[in-house]
Amino acid sequence: MDNIKLDQSKLIEMFKLQDELNKKINKNWKGIRKKSDFVRAIWIECAELVDSLPWKWWKKQEMDINNVKIELVDMWHFIISYILLNKFDYKDAVNSDYIKYFEKGMIRNFENLKVDPIDLHHFLGETNKTERLIFAIERVVENFLSKRPLEAIFFYGLTVSEVMDFGEMYLLYIGKNILNHIRQEFGYKEGNYKKHIDGIEDNKYMLEIVKNVKSKEELEKAIRKKFEEILKD
Repeated sequence: MDNIKLDQSKLIEMFKLQDELNKKINKNWKGIRKKSDFVRAIWIECAELVDSLPWKWWKKQEMDINNVKIELVDMWHFIISYILLNKFDYKDAVNSDYIKYFEKGMIRNFENLKVDPIDLHHFLGETNKTERLIFAIERVVENFLSKRPLEAIFFYGLTVSEVMDFGEMYLLYIGKNILNHIRQEFGYKEGNYKKHIDGIEDNKYMLEIVKNVKSKEELEKAIRKKFEEILKD
């Protein structure tokens, strides 16, 4: 299979950051969590993503593309964790078939690919963006629940590629990772942290900051400054 073409240093960084976040929540997280825990978390996020799309035929809806991106990044946290449960170190994880299949989805490389050709042809032939996104994300759920993680992660990559490039995904992941640390620091696990601040979900504050910065260093400083201001009361 081809070598990884996405930025390996950014991939390794995300795996390292996710491991650190998981350890902040449960120091021995690999000994506590099971793959099924992360699969459940992934399909719940998939459902939340679908609910950001205008799928309800009985009411008027608009696509919430910003929330679609956030849900995809939330899924990425759990997909990375799922991969790390295989006891890979970060570099091995990034060079694993899991990430090779993710990349194939992201860059639309269909060579040496072991997925259901009917599903792939359906996705490529669907002209309605909402239906295409729903079809792809439902294949993520179906394949994870059927214990076909490579196919699931391939369709995850396809879904991401529909709404953002890897650079944007990276910055959004960094932003959400920082926010997740802030949540833990302010008592999320204990039930003391409230996600809605002045009537606005914390993800939306984070997303606006991500849109206006160009580097990880700027991002962490800006997010922490903003949340220090809005949480101090």
